[in-house]
Amino acid sequence: MRFLRFLVILIFACVLTGCSYERGIILFNSVPITQNNALHDQKVFSPGAKVYYLFIAPKKMYNEYIRVQVFTLTDKGALGGEDVVRTKDFRLNRDERYYYTDYFTFWEKGRYVMQVFSHDDFTHPLAVSEFYIR
Repeated sequence: MRFLRFLVILIFACVLTGCSYERGIILFNSVPITQNNALHDQKVFSPGAKVYYLFIAPKKMYNEYIRVQVFTLTDKGALGGEDVVRTKDFRLNRDERYYYTDYFTFWEKGRYVMQVFSHDDFTHPLAVSEFYIR
């Protein structure tokens, strides 16, 4: 019986992880990101402060454009709420096929989620990360 239960859990886990997508990473910082400070990821920012980010793709991107979307998560509503606060498309240079960096500024406090999409697939983000404005 235990072996059968273990086998069912193993098959279930293989099915779930087999369908997962490769994800990149998004790093945040309060200063422009360079080689020296790229690994000093920061998640909490002050209102009005610049939020610099570095998106690193899971593999080389052949599409010329990416879409960066930021939305806020709230506790309003029965199942929580989300509100898109920023969506912008960026053209990648030839030397930026593995990464992209930029910054933005938010004035409202809250919990934010940033996701990056390839222009050929808007349903599965290349990377997802969250940060806070406090």
